[in-house]
Parts: sequence; C-alpha cells; structure tokens
Amino acid sequence: MGTLNAGSNYCVYYTMMDYWKTILANHPSIGFVSQGDIFSLDIKEFPMYPLANINVDSTDITDKIVTYNFTLILADKPKLITPDSINNKNKQVIPYEGIDDVNDIYANLMGVMNDVMAYTNNFGLFELGTIRAVPFLDRFDNVLAGLAISFDLSVPNNCFNYCTINLNA
Repeated sequence: MGTLNAGSNYCVYYTMMDYWKTILANHPSIGFVSQGDIFSLDIKEFPMYPLANINVDSTDITDKIVTYNFTLILADKPKLITPDSINNKNKQVIPYEGIDDVNDIYANLMGVMNDVMAYTNNFGLFELGTIRAVPFLDRFDNVLAGLAISFDLSVPNNCFNYCTINLNA
C-alpha cells in the first residue's frame, strides 16, 4: 500500500517539520510538542504544559521560492490565583491581578515565540515573513489559553526545473 510513495521527495517538508519540532521541544518553557491539525491539539490524555503544536496550512511554490504558511499554537492551562498573602504583612503584589494567570501565560508564550523566531531568523537560511500572534482563551475543549501564531517561511526552490521521477516510463 505504501509503495506508491516510495521514492517521493518529502525531504523539504520533513526537514521543516523536524526543525520546528526540535527547537520547540528544546525550549525550556515547552513541555509537549505535537504537529498537525489544531483540532488534534492536546489529544494526549495528560500532556505536559505549556504545549506547542506546529502545522503547515498552505504552501506557495514558484520557480525560485517555496513559501510555507505555518500556524504555531502555544498554549497552557490557566490556573486560579490564590491570594495567600493579602491579609498579612508580607502582602504579595501582582501587577495584573485577576482570578487566573492568563496574562502570565500570554507574557510567557510571547517570550517563547520571540525566542524561536529569533533563533530561526539568525540562521539566515530562511526568509521569515511577518509574524502575527493572536491571543486566545477557551478556544479548545480543555480550557487552554495561549497564542495562535501565523507566519510565512520562504526557502529556495532548487527543484522546480527538474522532475525527480521518470513520468514518461
């Protein structure tokens, strides 16, 4: 059944996915990395949080450039804030008070996003397009908060002028 795909040239796609999964898994603030459609995000019963999910949404191919459009989901499970020290002399000051730590999650995940994008940009092998991060809360069934990050990454297309398979046989 898998023989039809034998000899296919998947190297660029897999290289891109392996790259993102590796740097996300190596970031000290990320506990779990997955790939694929966002509806399969957090399919593991008890994943380590925060988690990251990377997906290729579309690909634009020209004779010189291949541009991948990615969505990176960075998410964490909000926790309730307990004001343990409010009525004593050791009063804790929380700059963005609320009933949960959603603002802390956004701030942490913005830092993670900056780290992985800066790391990628420093290679100089890719052209990194505009990065758009949209915060979310309760987007998934498991009450996660985080960022949906969309960006384009362009790589040279060295294969457009030749075919890797003999189609005339």
